Amino acid sequence: MLQAGPTVTPILAFALATIPDVAGIRTLYGFAADIADSDVAEFALQRQRARSGEDGMPLHLQRIVAISWTLRLGDEIACHTGGDANTDEAALLQALFDQVAQHAPCVTSWSGAAFALPLLRYRALINGLTLPPHWSAEDTTQSGLAPLPYATVPLDDMARLCGFPALPVVAGGTPWEAYRAGRLGEIRARCDIEAMATYLLFLRDRLVQGTLGTADYHDSVAQARGWVGRQAAPHWRDFLAAWSSTQG
Repeated sequence: MLQAGPTVTPILAFALATIPDVAGIRTLYGFAADIADSDVAEFALQRQRARSGEDGMPLHLQRIVAISWTLRLGDEIACHTGGDANTDEAALLQALFDQVAQHAPCVTSWSGAAFALPLLRYRALINGLTLPPHWSAEDTTQSGLAPLPYATVPLDDMARLCGFPALPVVAGGTPWEAYRAGRLGEIRARCDIEAMATYLLFLRDRLVQGTLGTADYHDSVAQARGWVGRQAAPHWRDFLAAWSSTQG
């Protein structure tokens, strides 16, 4: 188990993968049991387009199927995806909350203020879970939360523009399509990479803000790259191969 250094604030960068909350949509709109899940989800998507002109499911109707986090504790770093393919949403959430409660890290996510953090609160409410200490605070500077303020920019675009590898593409186009095809492992693997990319961009953001020196930035990136290089999973091997051809 990773142990935090005595003077270094831990960093936890997390990523989420979601699908339509079909059970929730059925509850709200009274669909009969014989209506296919795909039709239930499509109804909610069409309703959202009609109401707001936007694609995508409302936050409260997105169910989390994967949570990954990159955790930096002093001289150690590792990336984890909570649970396994059979772990339910409540247990996935609790695994993340336990990490935050245990290590009291600086917590960051990509476009977290607009997406990830409110989504976590909604799903915690639905599942009846207790948020980590201080997460209910409105002032993120006092709660250990440091979401990256780039909600309008795709994570993949910014990672590539900063010289880091592109994120893997989920076959079929969306997590929902992959999930329906039984490819949750593929979703979890991409979530892993998103958590690492978020951590790398968090380091770059701190470099830009002047809170992380150039030498420390390069050392931290090298530390992350070293961890990736020690992993045997195919998605990490692919990520490392792509990283070798970039400048990040």
